[in-house]
Amino acid sequence: MIVTEYELRANWYRTKEKIITLPPGSVITPSARDFIRSKGIDVRIEGNGLHQTVGGPQCIVPERPREKVHLNSRGVKPEHMTHLNQKALVTKIHPVIAYRGQLDLFQCELVETQVYFEQVGEKELILKLEEIATFARALMVHEVKESPFQWKTLLGLTPEELRERSHHPQKYYGVEHTPLSYTHGLVVAKLQHLRAKSREVELYANRAFTDILEECTRTDLIQALNRLSSAFYILACEVRGRKNEETSPKVEKQEKLVPIGVSNRHIHLSMGDLVALFGENYALTLQKELSQPGQFAAKEIVTLVGPKGSLEKVRILGPLRKSTQVEISATDCYKLGIKPVIRDSGQHAGTPGLQLVGPQGNVELESGVMVASRHIHLNLEQALEWSLKDGDRVRVHIQSKRPIIFEDVLIRVNEHYHKEMHLDLDEANAALIDGQSQGVLMEV
Repeated sequence: MIVTEYELRANWYRTKEKIITLPPGSVITPSARDFIRSKGIDVRIEGNGLHQTVGGPQCIVPERPREKVHLNSRGVKPEHMTHLNQKALVTKIHPVIAYRGQLDLFQCELVETQVYFEQVGEKELILKLEEIATFARALMVHEVKESPFQWKTLLGLTPEELRERSHHPQKYYGVEHTPLSYTHGLVVAKLQHLRAKSREVELYANRAFTDILEECTRTDLIQALNRLSSAFYILACEVRGRKNEETSPKVEKQEKLVPIGVSNRHIHLSMGDLVALFGENYALTLQKELSQPGQFAAKEIVTLVGPKGSLEKVRILGPLRKSTQVEISATDCYKLGIKPVIRDSGQHAGTPGLQLVGPQGNVELESGVMVASRHIHLNLEQALEWSLKDGDRVRVHIQSKRPIIFEDVLIRVNEHYHKEMHLDLDEANAALIDGQSQGVLMEV
């Protein structure tokens, strides 16, 4: 017997009774349950002992006794009844039977959606819906067998992850919670339809397995159905996010361009060597400022003398340094008769030496002569923008009349630096560098 709000309300207004006695197996609709609470009515259930409330609006209803099998005179199941399980027949309006029917209908609509997805080439979604179909069939089996329904993941997500992602689609899929719109497309509409249908199945499950005290006997099924609707919403958000990516204007990746400076042979002097070459109390004379702030080319020049030759008029760069450093090309090394050794600036270990000749004296260097590592100067902001730090090494594609890729280019970072790549004369000549040439950073 199904007890509706209308029947209860009519009986109560006629009798004003605070106690209502119902036959065994009565099913009270949700709205009727709310009416019972609002009026403080006590409910009594007949059969196998009498149960009633003791004050207050809530009702204590015993577990409904299992329906007995009712066969007609010929021993055949009546047409208006069906099997609830192997031991019981119930009428076809029984809430559990209604729930099973809705679950069947849901699975039919699931397959229809898969057929449509096959027509439009949504192969990945077909596979995901097949996983959901397996999930739904398991729901039916465990309900009929009255066994616990246990599961760990659906679509690769735990129950907690399904809930989290369905509540925060912007975070995970780049879309906001918005009402369904025709602009979302038919694929999204189909998924949202399945979501609505799964929620309807959940509603029927609640009616079937929740008693008058709002205590549920199959919380496992209810939770699974709730997460099932979350799964469909997640799939719809994934499709919407994918569609947004496809329709959004493509943002071209900004190239990391750097101007190129050619560094001819030069020398950095220490104070002691400056005095030895030019005399006491001598100071360098500014000829021109260089691209890097604080550095300049001096008017002063020296001669480099090696085992096999010499190079005259080698420019001194300022300011003075702690140790003297000579930076020349590999070609210069061969002319001087010394072995080319590539080093980062300041790293003198293992480098050769030579003789410096100045107007007031000579200096014998034991080390400090190098082919300087090709490098790029960046200030702090530029390095941050390109996600680089001092000491990183990158590849640079030189855009010139003779394009070339330079490997192992050192990154040097200082708050005062100006963005520029430094190549020596050999490297610049190999790439035919001119005023229009520039470098493009390729990778760290």
